[in-house]
Amino acid sequence: MKYIYNLAFKMAISATVALIIGNILGLQYATVGAVIAILSIQDTRKKALIVSYRRIVACTIGVFLSVILYKVAGNSSIAFGIFLLILIPITSKLRIQEGMVPAVVLSTHILVAESITLSLIINELLLMLLGIGIAGVANAFMPSLEDEFRENIEWIEEHYRIIISKMSKSLITHTVDIDEQKIIDKVEIRLHESKETAYKIVNNSFFRSSSYYTDYINMRINQFDTIKRMRLHFERFNIPVEQMNIMSDFTLCVAENIREVNDCKDLLHELDSLRIQFKEMHLPKSREEFESRAQLLQFLNDMEEFLLIKRNFFISSKNH
Repeated sequence: MKYIYNLAFKMAISATVALIIGNILGLQYATVGAVIAILSIQDTRKKALIVSYRRIVACTIGVFLSVILYKVAGNSSIAFGIFLLILIPITSKLRIQEGMVPAVVLSTHILVAESITLSLIINELLLMLLGIGIAGVANAFMPSLEDEFRENIEWIEEHYRIIISKMSKSLITHTVDIDEQKIIDKVEIRLHESKETAYKIVNNSFFRSSSYYTDYINMRINQFDTIKRMRLHFERFNIPVEQMNIMSDFTLCVAENIREVNDCKDLLHELDSLRIQFKEMHLPKSREEFESRAQLLQFLNDMEEFLLIKRNFFISSKNH
């Protein structure tokens, strides 16, 4: 909501300033400059730069195409239709569709003018530059989202600890907490919001690498997919087996060590030792025990994947 208010404030200020300057310069249709300023406000610096470039190109093409076409075909509805038939494919081909509507608006000024003069052409170009320029200054000021992202990191890690801890408990009690699905749903929403925030941080940075934010949240999303698979095993455990107590202790250890800076190296070594220990235990005595141990082994494999995702991320971010 704070971000929306920031955009609304910048739109209002940009439109007002553009209108004031347009009136001071004596531009015709100064309100159009204000509208272009509103349309040019974006939520990230990189997106704003791209959109501004595309609008300048499209509007410039639109103005000079209008001049040529209306000089040849006259100021008529048919000429305006021909203008649209030419401009729309051009903007689509050049991938500058964001500038199509402002270009059409500027073209209508030329269409209804009594005569096409140099001052009229300059007026239209100045409206374009005024609106885009004022918005460009406003777009340079973006709120810092790093603190918000850090808060999201802490929240996500805390709730990962809660979920994994509940799995540890379920391995002993053979039950699943009724509030676990609600927690899963909340985490999924926060992951989606954090991903949007991460990409906004990246797209607001021109001179420094901010890929860590997107890499981190994608890592946590991949882990979340693994968590959802791990939860499915609890639906298939037929009977309790002795390995569940050992796995419960290890699962709790994993939960307690979910942190941004943990490299998971020791946990993976411990998991390998656990797998060897399981292999050395006696064979299952019944089909039900065999199936439960098979599910537990798959749970262990998923836990390994959960840790490897973080381990690979840690190595990758360290190399950068």
